Amino acid sequence: MYIGYAYDPDCMYINGSGRDYYEFFIQLNRCGTLGKNAIGEDSRKNPTKNFMWNTVTVQYNPLIEEEFDEHFKVTCEYGYDFWKTVTFPFLDVEVATGNPVVFTLSPPECYMEIRNGYGTNGARVTGPVRVGDPLTLIIYMRSKYDGFDIVVNDCFAHNGANKRIQLIDEYGCPVDDKLISRFRGSWSDTGVFETQVYAYMKTFRFTGSPALYIECDVRMCHGRCPSQPCHWRNLKGVTKREAVQPQVNTTLSDNISLFQALRVLQEEDEEARARKESVTSAKPQDMSETCMKTSVLSALLATCCVLLCVLGGSLLAACAKLRYRKKDAAFFDNYVGHKAQLD
Repeated sequence: MYIGYAYDPDCMYINGSGRDYYEFFIQLNRCGTLGKNAIGEDSRKNPTKNFMWNTVTVQYNPLIEEEFDEHFKVTCEYGYDFWKTVTFPFLDVEVATGNPVVFTLSPPECYMEIRNGYGTNGARVTGPVRVGDPLTLIIYMRSKYDGFDIVVNDCFAHNGANKRIQLIDEYGCPVDDKLISRFRGSWSDTGVFETQVYAYMKTFRFTGSPALYIECDVRMCHGRCPSQPCHWRNLKGVTKREAVQPQVNTTLSDNISLFQALRVLQEEDEEARARKESVTSAKPQDMSETCMKTSVLSALLATCCVLLCVLGGSLLAACAKLRYRKKDAAFFDNYVGHKAQLD
């Protein structure tokens, strides 16, 4: 099973049967699979190293966890991002002669990523984030040719198991403005035709689950996609392309699903505390300083207290005895003087 998902039957793929080996698939967008970019650079310009990992647990008793259970961290390293390609089978295009010619057009590619802060220029998320951190969800579409369009039909968040909430509805509108904003958009034609739509969101997480998956259904069209009530082109500042691009009837479209995984920490989470402790332990110790266990220090303090009590008691006894001796000496002097007068 996958660690932390023992309550989800979809994340328990193997039941013990005494075999020597088992084969199973670790899902990318479920059961705690997480990933990160090693450097956080723009992968569209520079190839970067990426990682995905999951912790698999071998539990020998199906009901309880024991010290004999084994945990294996499975890591996959790859040097590219998952750009998804939309497969349009063919396009009918009329050339200058007016005769229809069937040829294969290079399809566009689509990719999703999440950046820190509000804005498309922030650094890519490369590690854990905290509840409340501002993030920007970006969906890219690039192609060698113009004439393609993109809309976001639906976005939802889940914890890799059975907890799930909708973020963007089928009309491209946010369900809860506190979690995510409307999608905005921009485009460029420097080298390749690229369109990017993005939305701002505040980091949240499902109760008891640090894994957060964001999935979006994206529709890519040859020509103009059908309009939506919350279409990103309806916002101000994105009408430039509409003014320069002639209206094209949609001939073909396809839907693809994109996702990103985040690890979300609460304040003073266990990992954060462990990281602080490791930093403290890694600090070089001054040779003039002495490190002592709490139990030893407590024993020394108790011993010192006992010694102080004994010393104080001894001083009090000595003082009392000295006062008693002074009284005896005064009585003896008075007695001797009185006897001398009688003689």
